[in-house]
Amino acid sequence: MTDERVNNVNVSSSAFKWSDEHTEHLITWRTTNDAVFTGKRNAAIKGFETFIEQSNLQGKVSAAWVKKKWENLKQKYKDLKCPQTGVSTEGGESTAASWKWYGVMDAALGCKPSITPPLLIQSGSKDIVNSSSSSVAGPSDLAPTNRTRRSEGDLLTYLKEMEEKEAKREEEAQQREERRTRELEERETRRYEETKQREEEARRREDEFRVRMLRREEMRDEEMRRREAEMRREVAAREERFLSLMEVLAKSLSKND
Repeated sequence: MTDERVNNVNVSSSAFKWSDEHTEHLITWRTTNDAVFTGKRNAAIKGFETFIEQSNLQGKVSAAWVKKKWENLKQKYKDLKCPQTGVSTEGGESTAASWKWYGVMDAALGCKPSITPPLLIQSGSKDIVNSSSSSVAGPSDLAPTNRTRRSEGDLLTYLKEMEEKEAKREEEAQQREERRTRELEERETRRYEETKQREEEARRREDEFRVRMLRREEMRDEEMRRREAEMRREVAAREERFLSLMEVLAKSLSKND
């Protein structure tokens, strides 16, 4: 499992083209599998690893990359759901009406506390226009809308803080897991090195023992050759003495005759 996680973190998604179908599938899958994301340690990473496996995206994207993709979608949706007061769309920024994932996200996150359609200030005008209606809000309608917006803004702030805390907990848990993984790998490396050293020491001792035994064999062979040579010399000396004695006897007998 550790290895898989390490490999998953190192996957590069730069060579893989993430399509609109993948994004829509991610939104639908994430919201229909909300029970998987319990907030426990590494729950989000494990959940997105399940998404990758079920979507046949192994080796193409990492769980961390998919998690970041989902967080960006949620943040974009929240920003468009309740934009800051006084934000203009003159620069071509996305709005709830123009962002193609707004409807899908709104339908997927419909179980969340509802937020009234965003109010946008048109460039060059002080009139406040509702993005879902062409009518201009009158003074009597402006006050409750602002109160609602403040309340919903507080709720979104609270939700954002909770998500940031959850993300921080998950990050800390992931760091602890990575630290434990590194420590485990270091221990395994040390054990491997120690085992390797013990094996090398055993081979060295075995080689030394073999050399000593070979030397002993050589010394025994040399001693045996030395003794054999002495025995041959001794036998030759005996034969020489015997022949000398026989020669003396022969001369003695010849004199007697």
